[in-house]
Amino acid sequence: MIRKAWGSRLVVLLVFGLVAGACSSDNGSSGGGASGASDSLIVGTTDSLQNSFDPAQAYDLFASTIDFNTAETLVTYKPNATDPSPLLAAAMPKVSANGTVYTFDLRPGVKFHDGTALDSAAVKFSLERARDFGNKDAEAAGFLLTSIKSIATPSPTTVEITLDAPNVTFLSRLAFTVASIVSPTAYKTNVLAGNETGAAVLTKYKTDTIVGTGPYKVVSYKEKESLSLEANPDYWGDKPKAKRVLIRLFDKSSALKLALQNKEIDVAYRALQPDDLAFFRSQSGFKVVEGEGPGIRYLTFNVTKKPFDNVNMRKAVAAGIDREAVTREVLKGTGVPLPSMIPTSFSTHEAKWTDLYGKAPDKAKVDQFLTAAGVPAGQKVDLDFWFSPTHYGDTEAAVAQVIARSLTDTGRFNVKISNVEWAEYGNKRRAGEMPVFLMGWYPDYLDADDYLEPFADPKVFDPAKWEDQKMLDLVHAQQKELDSAKRATTIKQAQTYMAEQVPYVPIFQITQFAATTDKVSGVVLDPIQLLRFFTIQKS
Repeated sequence: MIRKAWGSRLVVLLVFGLVAGACSSDNGSSGGGASGASDSLIVGTTDSLQNSFDPAQAYDLFASTIDFNTAETLVTYKPNATDPSPLLAAAMPKVSANGTVYTFDLRPGVKFHDGTALDSAAVKFSLERARDFGNKDAEAAGFLLTSIKSIATPSPTTVEITLDAPNVTFLSRLAFTVASIVSPTAYKTNVLAGNETGAAVLTKYKTDTIVGTGPYKVVSYKEKESLSLEANPDYWGDKPKAKRVLIRLFDKSSALKLALQNKEIDVAYRALQPDDLAFFRSQSGFKVVEGEGPGIRYLTFNVTKKPFDNVNMRKAVAAGIDREAVTREVLKGTGVPLPSMIPTSFSTHEAKWTDLYGKAPDKAKVDQFLTAAGVPAGQKVDLDFWFSPTHYGDTEAAVAQVIARSLTDTGRFNVKISNVEWAEYGNKRRAGEMPVFLMGWYPDYLDADDYLEPFADPKVFDPAKWEDQKMLDLVHAQQKELDSAKRATTIKQAQTYMAEQVPYVPIFQITQFAATTDKVSGVVLDPIQLLRFFTIQKS
């Protein structure tokens, strides 16, 4: 998932009050805060909106986080769970023997923020709408639902979703915000007629708000400044802990740190620097919450651009990168070296990049691969290396410099480092203008497939422009395999093949952190990576 942009500062004063009563709900939210809890919460972040809050388009962490707190899906993940559970569905679906038909019964008595009742027609409308955008807009999250062949509504409370082929990742995809069920009344003009192309598709998104069934409603949004949420008074489930949530958007992590230090905000989330986290750990009145993160950072080759259309040239670079130095010198314990594109938290993880290219730079292997690429002994290769300076945080320049240094230290590369801001970075990536560049991935759904298909299928993402039929065959085979043991074998084969072809070099896996005042509780940092505002309270 390509996620992140940046915002600026806004100082806002809020009035704080009391909320009473608390209990746990089956979607992981909690009822209105315990006695003595504040009505309001202020969250600071260096994230901001990439495109829009429309679930059919939203493909960045900020928009997805807002959607997750304001709209709901048929299934979801409870805190720290790795298997989906029912949300707007009354129970987990019945699945046909061939794995292509999912039948859901809906939870009764649910209404959208605008008062429209949830029914099977609303589910059909929402999922088909997102799928249709995905078929038209290659940069939109809707592509995750393009396997939906048809949706039937036998009754107002029953939905039958038929896939064009078995896909064992489908329930995980339905738990992502792209499958949020939105009000057909509010979105009736935000649908595709079918003949739109290019920019005409983009005009159909509902960009500045979201109308779902969730525990919060969007009250206001000020671009690069702030976003305000209020508890949904008609929410079907248990009420959120705080009645009001203000999200302040900062342009630099230093400003985010200062705001928390001065207690102008209650929670600082995405992204404080390693030294900032160490600071708050050592200060009375603050605490740091940590959670395992499935996000990864990786180096990408444009495999269509010389000299990196040569696989041995790519292997030489992979053998010259010092992952340990990046995590030790730059991340300072906030990340771990990544030996595969699939993180170690998945049982199907295979450390094939480490097996093939080593844990540390290996000059002998670099020389070997360059010789195989036709480079004369002792000759240096020019390497044009790009990064985006703020999109992934203030440490990005240091990450790029450590990687460049490790390659230079092999004596076989002349590295030129360049950077542009995120919008231009995306343009250059799509145009194929950067031969070697840094990227990050925050998964949409909790399945190993989300670290394979997006990096192999040009219809999905494929920043390396790597169109390899063997890899695609392996990806599609594991998606269709209903036997879990056989599927695991295919996933491992796919990792091995990707490592051998090395269109990407995994660098590190990201650990999640949030810093808060000591008055805050209920922060959950779990594998879905979307902060649950509704579980957080301030005493």
